Parts: sequence; C-alpha cells; structure tokens
Amino acid sequence: MTQEELNKIARNIIKNNIYLTLATTSDKTPWSSPLFYCVDKNYDFYFISQVDCIHTQNILVNPRVAFSVFDSHAPEGKGNGVQASGKAFLLEERREIVEALKHYHTTFIECQPEDFTGSKPYRLFKLIPDKFYVLDPEANID
Repeated sequence: MTQEELNKIARNIIKNNIYLTLATTSDKTPWSSPLFYCVDKNYDFYFISQVDCIHTQNILVNPRVAFSVFDSHAPEGKGNGVQASGKAFLLEERREIVEALKHYHTTFIECQPEDFTGSKPYRLFKLIPDKFYVLDPEANID
C-alpha cells in the first residue's frame, strides 16, 4: 500500500475509537493505562487523569510515552491498530487548558478550565505524537 493509503487507515482508526492504551515509565518500571481520548486536526491527543495516578506521576518525571489505538471488537485476524510514540504534557496554563477544551469533550466530569487546576483531582494532558505505525494489510509481515 502507499504511504497515503496507510495514513488513511491510521486516521480512520483514530477517528473511530475513543480509547488508547498509554505506556509510561519513570525509570525501570513500565506502566500501561487505558484512557479515553480526543484528538485535534493535527492528531495531537488530549486526555484527563487524576493527579495521583501512576501514569500521571510517570509523565511528570518522563514525558516520553508510547501508545496504541485499536478496535478490540474486531474479529481475530481482521483487526488493525495504530502504534505511536511521542511526548505527553501536563497543561497548566489557563490559555493551554482553554485551547485543549476546544477538542476534549466528555460527559464523565465537568470540563471548565478551573476543573483542571488547584485542588481539583483531574488534570488535562496533551500528547504530541512523533511517530505513527500501522499494519499494512497487504504486507506479508507485520
């Protein structure tokens, strides 16, 4: 397949799913977490997490992350997924949070800028990917 065809597959997977699996590490111990996400037009991802979560604490030490997005309901042998790496950033400035909330939408919690600062339990993150991988359905190997 051409690169553009593979890009289209990756975009469709990202647009048609709502959860990603985020892998973080602070030192020697990797950690993975399923997270609800939203994405902007540049394919930057946004997610919320509690301040005391292991993956939040890991990101604060080491912003390098890996993640995957896939449809877990696809029949065996028929699924495809996006694997990626990048950096995740805690959004702390009000203007960053306001901008992120243009893309992040959930009914799980209130989503006003003040809901992600101070003593509130949740924080908003932006994940900026630097590499994407997707399986080529026509290739003989993964």
